[in-house]
Order: sequence, then C-alpha cells, then structure tokens
Amino acid sequence: SGADPAVCELALQDLRQAATTGLGGAHLADCLYHIGLACANRGRHHDAVQAYSEAISLAPEMTPYVHERAKSLQLIGRCQEAIVDFTRVLKMHNKNAHAYFRRAFAYKALGLFEQSAQDFETAKAIAPDNPLLVVNYFQLHSTHVIELCKAGQEVY
Repeated sequence: SGADPAVCELALQDLRQAATTGLGGAHLADCLYHIGLACANRGRHHDAVQAYSEAISLAPEMTPYVHERAKSLQLIGRCQEAIVDFTRVLKMHNKNAHAYFRRAFAYKALGLFEQSAQDFETAKAIAPDNPLLVVNYFQLHSTHVIELCKAGQEVY
C-alpha cells in the first residue's frame, strides 16, 4: 500500500495487541484476518498465512479468510496448499473468477498444465469483460502469478 511503513507497523502492533485482549470468537477471527491482510499487503506472506490460519480455525466458513490465505500460500511457493484453499473458495463461491485465475497459476507451478488451462478458460468465461483475465499462453512461461487485486480487495 502507499501508506507510511511506520504507520502501518504501528497499526499492525495495535491489531496484535487487540488480538491478545480476550476478544471473543468472531471478533478475534476478524482481528486475526486483518492482521493477515496487513502482513500480506506489506509482503510478509509467511506471517499472513499464520494469521489467516488462526482466523480460519475460529471461523472456517469465512470465504475471504480462506481466499486470502490461498493467495499468500501461493506467493510463498506452497502451491499444493494454495490449490486446496482455492478449491475450497470455489466450493463456497463457484463463480469466483479470481479464485479460478489464481488457482490456474498454482496448477501451472506444479506442472499441471491441463488443469491450469481449464481454470484460465473458466475464469475468462465467468468474467468475459475483465481484460485482466485474458492470458497469452505463450507469454505465461516465466510468469509466476498475476495479482488481480491487493489483499482484502476481493469481491464476493
């Protein structure tokens, strides 16, 4: 994000402190999710995965928590786990073009090119007016992932 890094770190410290003050269930899960978002948006995806995992353990039905963990897992190279989470998101929201698109890159990273192509095409079919979802297969060889939006900006 474009925010001052020092201000972001202070906000992250405040969130972590709030998480230790005895918040109950849903409030604690949401606080942990926002810690994950803050970490992810600062590029600290290992920390983000930990926070998202804690949030998911408290609120496993929260699609955004699972989706954001999948994205961070993918960015740290844990593509098999990312596929599991993206698939879980798609079971909850089967028309989520972004989840198909990102899962396609995870499949590609594992050499599962047929599944990858299928997911790229499904994403494009779901959101045909989104030019970001149109890929040139010949130019994807060295592309690890294309981020469609920042952590916390997915639409469901």
